[in-house]
This record gives sequence, C-alpha cells and structure tokens, in this order.
Amino acid sequence: MSCGRGAGVSRGIARITVDHYTAAHWRRFRALLGAAVASVGSLGGPAQAASQGPIADGPYVGTLPCADCAGIRTTLTLYTMGGAGVPLVYRMTATYLGTGDGDRTEERLGPWMRVGTDAGERVRIEPYDEAGRQSFRRTNAGTLELLGRDEAPIPTQHNLRLERSEAATAARLEAPRTLFRGTLTREADGLILQPCHGGTTVRVHDVSPEVIITAAITDIGFDTRDSLYLEAYGTLRDGELMIDRLNRAGSEMGCPTDPVGFRTQGNEPGWSLVSNRTGVRFTTQDGGAVNAPPLPLSWRWPGGRPDRAEARLATSTEGSALNAMIAPKLCRDTMADAVYGFTAVVRVERPAPVAEFTGCGFLGSESLP
Repeated sequence: MSCGRGAGVSRGIARITVDHYTAAHWRRFRALLGAAVASVGSLGGPAQAASQGPIADGPYVGTLPCADCAGIRTTLTLYTMGGAGVPLVYRMTATYLGTGDGDRTEERLGPWMRVGTDAGERVRIEPYDEAGRQSFRRTNAGTLELLGRDEAPIPTQHNLRLERSEAATAARLEAPRTLFRGTLTREADGLILQPCHGGTTVRVHDVSPEVIITAAITDIGFDTRDSLYLEAYGTLRDGELMIDRLNRAGSEMGCPTDPVGFRTQGNEPGWSLVSNRTGVRFTTQDGGAVNAPPLPLSWRWPGGRPDRAEARLATSTEGSALNAMIAPKLCRDTMADAVYGFTAVVRVERPAPVAEFTGCGFLGSESLP
C-alpha cells in the first residue's frame, strides 16, 4: 500500500470484556435509523413515541472549563431506543472558545452507556476509549454534572453542569448515507453500474469534488479494462446515480458475501483490522492478534463539515490497548491495483512493544455520517 508501514506486534491474544448490549443495539439502531428519520423527519423531544424510533434526551447545554481556552460551549443529546431507554448514541457539539485560531467547533457522534440508577445514575460518553471518555452525574432530571476520570466529583469553583434546554433543538440524526456496490462498465460516453445481487443497471455520474472518483479509478487502470468493481456513496435521481464519495474500487474485488462493519489493512508487514458481527480483530502476518467484542465507530468532524468526518475506535484492558483512526482520504494499494476511500492508522500500545501501522480502509455496514 502507498500509506506506509509499521513495526511488528507481540504474539498472543488479548481478550477484551465489555458490555455486549451496546454493540447489539448499535446494529439495531443502524438498521432502524434510516426508516425512523424518513418517517419522523427531525428526531427531537423526550416525548417522542418509542415506536417512532430513537428518542432524544436533551439537549443539555452549558460551558465547561477548558485548560487552554476560554471554555467549551457544549450541547449534548443522548439517544435511546424503546420504552426501557436503552442507550444508542450520543451527539455532541463542542465549541472551544478563544483558542489561538479563534473559536473552533467539533461535532461528535458515538456510543454512550448508563451506569447506576436514579440518584446514583452516571452517563459515560465514549465508554470504551480511555482517552476520550467523559462521565457525568445526573443530579436531577434536567442536569448533568461533569465528573473526573475516576468518576468522582471535581473540587472546583468552575461550572461543571449541563442543563436541559427547552429552547434549544435536539441535534438532528441524519439518515445514513447510501452505499452502492456493483460492477462498473462503459457504455458509449457514459458509465454503467450493474448492482450486486442483480437489479436494474443505472447510469453513473461522478459529482465528487474535482471528479476525484473518476481520477482514482483511472489511476488504477480502469481506462484499460472492460470493467471494475466499485463501491461509492451517492444518491439516485430520476433513475441515475450521482456518486460523491468513494468507498473502494479494484479489479480483483467482488460483491461481499459476508457482512463486514469496516476493514483496514496494510503491507510491509501485512496487517488487518476487521469488524464484523462477532467482534473486532487485529492481526499481523507474524501471528500477533488483539480481539475485542463488536464495537461501533465513533465519529468526529469540524462543525458543519461531515464530509471531513474521521472515525475512531478504542479498546483497552490491563493486557491490551488498541486505537484506530479512519480518515476520509484516498489511499492507493499499489500491490493490488486497488484504491480505497479512507486511510487508516492503528496504534497497538499493549501488548508490548508499542507499534503503529498505516494503510487503507473501507466501510461496510458501518454508517457514514
């Protein structure tokens, strides 16, 4: 791959034990979200009927203290599923005030969990990420108070509270982007996609910035071949497909037979990180491995720029720690005449030695914001 290399990782398997319900309900959420958004429009308000899909608790708003800025203006919405209020996903807007570059806004979307009940309830944001985890104590029905990393109260004069705002609108959950898969061919002066598993062929128009998808598949030899396998995000308009984000393309690829949440991989040395229904598994060509249960990706992007969303995944125990980042940047695999829509960096901190791996990646069933 043209995206670098990494050192080897120690042999052995580190098993990670976490609450499995989060992954199961995340899969249910992904399947339901598209229909829920289509039927409801804007998902907001705690009184929304459970039968309509995700229920928004919030938004909770406030300005939290910041070590190197004037404060973090925060809007947090917690989404649940069903009458039991099963945690699904949080959506947060964090604006860092008065930084050296002015105010800087970041949007976040990822998993959360509830710990304890009633007066002892705590809310954990990014519960599986040691570095990114935040915990709040619910002091009453409309207030969340920021806790320390040990989930103890923070002794400070600063305001640590987020208050539910009746005036603010809950963050909107957009329907997941549609991923189209199939065999791409030429017909006269146009492009035709034959969808996976049958279906009607559609004419394809590349509407990506600077026609970058066409440039990428030309770079791997599409102009000299009769066909190419293509996965791209897009929209159907009047029977024609407008594609604007590449997922992956290659001459040796084909329609997937097994569901994959996402996959990243690299060469020199060979390695892969694969997410599917049974778990997340990182392996290297020398036999090293780190295993985790199914975990969702967490997304972050600059305010107003979901096209620049980066995904993160973190798992850790006493014996293992792994962090991965997937960014929307084209990545060429020169050893396989393939191109991917994402670059990937995987850092294995435990077991020793610490190693970092770079390569290419693509999404499967994992939703793109």
